Amino acid sequence: MAALDCAPEEREAFVAGACLADEALCAEVRAMLALHREAGDFMDAPVSPKAEAEMARLKPEEAGERIGRYKLLQEIGEGGFGVVWMAEQMEPVSRRVALKIIKMGMDTREVIGRFEQERQALAMMDHPNIAKVFDAGATEKGRPFFVMELVKGIPITHYCDEAGLGTRERLALFGDVCSAINHAHQKGVIHRDIKPSNVMITLHGDKPVAKVIDFGIAKATQGRLTDKTLFTRFEQFIGTPVYMSPEQASMSGLDVDTRSDIYALGILLYELLTGKPPFDAHTLASAGYDEMRRIIREVEPVRPSSRLSTMAREERAVLAKARQIAPEKLGRTVEPDLDWIVMKAIEKDRTRRYETANGLAADIQRFLADEAVSARPPSAAYQFQKFARRHKGAFRISAAIAAVLVAATLVSTWQAVRATRAEQAETGQRIAAEDARAHAVEQQKNAEAQQQRADGERLRAEEQLKRAEGLVYASKLMLAQTDFEAGNGGLALHYLAECQENLRGWEHRYLSARINSRQTLAGHTDEVSSAAFSPDGRRIVTGSRDSSAKVWDAATGQELLALKGHKGYVLSVAFSADGQRIVTGGGEWGEKPGAAKVWDAATGKLLVELKGHLFTVWSAAFSPDGQGLATSAGSWAYGPGEVKVWDAATGLEIFALQGHTMSVRSVAWSADGQRLVTGSEDRSAKVWEAATGQELLTLEGHGAAVRSAAFSADGQRIVTGSRDQTTKLWDAATGKMLLTLQGHAGEVQSVAFSPDGQCLVTGSSDQTTKLWYAATGRELFTLKGHAGHVLSVVFSPDGK
Repeated sequence: MAALDCAPEEREAFVAGACLADEALCAEVRAMLALHREAGDFMDAPVSPKAEAEMARLKPEEAGERIGRYKLLQEIGEGGFGVVWMAEQMEPVSRRVALKIIKMGMDTREVIGRFEQERQALAMMDHPNIAKVFDAGATEKGRPFFVMELVKGIPITHYCDEAGLGTRERLALFGDVCSAINHAHQKGVIHRDIKPSNVMITLHGDKPVAKVIDFGIAKATQGRLTDKTLFTRFEQFIGTPVYMSPEQASMSGLDVDTRSDIYALGILLYELLTGKPPFDAHTLASAGYDEMRRIIREVEPVRPSSRLSTMAREERAVLAKARQIAPEKLGRTVEPDLDWIVMKAIEKDRTRRYETANGLAADIQRFLADEAVSARPPSAAYQFQKFARRHKGAFRISAAIAAVLVAATLVSTWQAVRATRAEQAETGQRIAAEDARAHAVEQQKNAEAQQQRADGERLRAEEQLKRAEGLVYASKLMLAQTDFEAGNGGLALHYLAECQENLRGWEHRYLSARINSRQTLAGHTDEVSSAAFSPDGRRIVTGSRDSSAKVWDAATGQELLALKGHKGYVLSVAFSADGQRIVTGGGEWGEKPGAAKVWDAATGKLLVELKGHLFTVWSAAFSPDGQGLATSAGSWAYGPGEVKVWDAATGLEIFALQGHTMSVRSVAWSADGQRLVTGSEDRSAKVWEAATGQELLTLEGHGAAVRSAAFSADGQRIVTGSRDQTTKLWDAATGKMLLTLQGHAGEVQSVAFSPDGQCLVTGSSDQTTKLWYAATGRELFTLKGHAGHVLSVVFSPDGK
């Protein structure tokens, strides 16, 4: 662009000077300038009338436009192929309506067919809980529309939570929804997309009324809804996955019928009772197309009562608040009968579901009336339990009378028996006294022997009990780990809760934290190369190859700040010890100078820029007192390594460390600030005196480049990770190799000690993270979930 800004007679001289004798670059720039001259001003050519007409046809509707006798006021919604407007009907009556128009650019034959299908489906409905259709037509641009009742409300789940409705009030609203769906089925229409956003609650006076909307993907069960109705093509995915029945997800030859809506109603009821559907939307979306279908078709959800009993404390508190009850009473809001009703509605085999929506609603009414529900086998004990609950008053009176009669009979019998026994007791006492004296000595000896045997058996039983408890504890942890890896976090927490409290150790707390606190920080547009916690553990800073660093809330994952200013990749990030500053390091691809920058961690303001490295800055770290900075750099390919120590306040270089022959990928301070450790592509790690830059130790033993190095908190050990797929522990005073950890199938990119020094964490290009015991090198867990190389690992300050 700078060459184009020059006068034509000055361009050649400008290009020659800017390219610095690089003939290949000069030739490329001259070719681009020639193409620019040949292009001319074709963009200024006038637009044809035909093109102008097409552009006018494609122009979307705007507020204030009139479509027939309707004036568009405000766009209030948008679906897959339709846009919904709030409009004002001008004649023959004046009222506010909802006007749905086919979306611009979506007017294909198939979409128009489905649009007219929704219009026809709604026109057939006449039910107080289904939005009414008033009118239909086409715009001047040829796009069809229809006019329906304007439903001003919020989704049923939001309303129930905001209004603090209890279980019985939620079931009453749900019964109205079942009635509306049953009406649609009687008209020969399947909704096929029942979900909270399609069941709105509006108020008539102070009474909440449910309205079912959006029959956009409804299917006719009896004949055609319109001449333009199209068959759902093979393998076309229709519906919302979280609420989709197994037969919809299977996309087999099995036709979809009204029982698919029964399944979706069951999922909606599950969400009304527990606050969430049985399958998480994010989990389904991230699982992939085929895995999502498999989960819907094959994975059995946990019962609603189990979901409530195993949820985290924070989630339990939120859910209890929405129902205006104490958290400890939340588990009792879903009785066994409700479990049976929900699980029957969401059966994988549709032949075992309710036949009709009225059947589901009838069971809800039976439950509310304390009658036997059809969703479970009517055993004699179950029927008696229901009878007792329906007739509590009479049952209590009868039980009281029976208790009085039994007590009177027992008293009379007891008095008669007492008189007889008194006589017999007198004789027996004389005989017993003689026998007691005769055997007193023998009994004393036997008692002492029995006591000794009992003590021995008790000790053996206690030992066996401890072993058994240990085995049970280990099996519960194994089950929790297996379910967590399979994506069933609720069941995993259930097993953890069953673990005996006096046996719970670090592994129990760690697995519980993984299940409760795992989250993904998504926001960077390229590879994330580095991450670090703030000293208080409340923030996380990440660096990325998208040229930015971001600061996040560690508890919620919310992005707080973006640091932009690097020309190339951001490869290293770190907080100062007081958490008030952040240092970032990076550079551009190729043999170009790198830089490190110091930022205000609260505002993102650039404070200091460290310039002086000839190559990319791979690592940057504050000294423990925050006054110094250490950076390491080197070429992307092969070349000398650079390590520099700086004044953190002024950005002035204090000295450089000389000794590595290739790129230095890692630099770290000891906790006391007296030593530095560096890891290099020359297959070695070195320990330096931080005050003078004097080399103290060289750690050699890896068979390939050392990508990461770190001190333990007590400064007595050093851990290194290498491209040779191993991790090694060293004595920081002598340089003696202590342990070699093997298990990764790719190069070890990053290593870190836990704050207490008991554990190690390693990240690898094999897409996994592993946790190890630092004392023995035994692997504890493998963390899977990343889709690419794990380039950075770090513990939170509390080690959790």
